[in-house]
Amino acid sequence: GTSHAFVSSRAASLLEKDKSELNVISAHLGNGASVCAIEKGKSVDTSMGFTPLEGLIMGTRCGDLDPAILPFISHLKGLTIEEIDTLMNKKSGVYGICGYNDFRD
Repeated sequence: GTSHAFVSSRAASLLEKDKSELNVISAHLGNGASVCAIEKGKSVDTSMGFTPLEGLIMGTRCGDLDPAILPFISHLKGLTIEEIDTLMNKKSGVYGICGYNDFRD
């Protein structure tokens, strides 16, 4: 996204290189989090997937999970799909670990 585009532009400027000569790995850690491989100034791979749940742990999102965890949590805790969705998107990640959703805390 825009964070990785800014990082690659800034890195090119600091290194006094043209973006087309730049190969970097950019990590964005915030309420959203992702890693991006940038080759010759273009994104070639990212940790993001179909939804923001895929990839790295984030401020309130869990990141990658084994798909079998969904029925396991449903049976163990008696939660509905909607409740599990809320748990994974709003009550997991850094917030679920320590009670704060900001990596700076």
